[in-house]
Amino acid sequence: VAESIGWPIGSPFQLEMGFANLALGVLGIVAVSRRDGFREATVIAVAIIGLGATIVHIMDIIQTGNLAPGNTLQNISNLLKPTLLIGFLVASRRAEAKPDSEVRTPEFDQWRGPLGGAAGFATACIATAFGLGFWFGQPGLITLFGILLSFVILIIILLRSPSHRVRWS
Repeated sequence: VAESIGWPIGSPFQLEMGFANLALGVLGIVAVSRRDGFREATVIAVAIIGLGATIVHIMDIIQTGNLAPGNTLQNISNLLKPTLLIGFLVASRRAEAKPDSEVRTPEFDQWRGPLGGAAGFATACIATAFGLGFWFGQPGLITLFGILLSFVILIIILLRSPSHRVRWS
């Protein structure tokens, strides 16, 4: 990853960022089933790390002219993740606030459970493929493979779930 950013290889920042991203992933998995402010805290953490990383990369671009793909393209993801999460969180809160909302019903929980697990698995698969892509020097190709693999596994998980089976009658 450091090499793709144009930074020296072997810096401890890589391990630190690995643990920071692992923490965000764990928070995301836990947040799926929580409605007590935990989701908001998780989104705030993702937003701060994403915005902070983008600021660091932009400062590096301005100071050194470093336009390496890992120093430029990564900023799209750094800003897109919190933007999407904030949008999803707002939509979720609006849905929960409606008087006729089915969000807190057992039927909804039965429907949502497999989706949360499948989405967590898909996210982990894509993130792992992204990291491996940089490791092998083929981030686009290997990430695309991770996306396709996670999509297939997501479909399999949902088709095997009783609450998501397609009924043809």
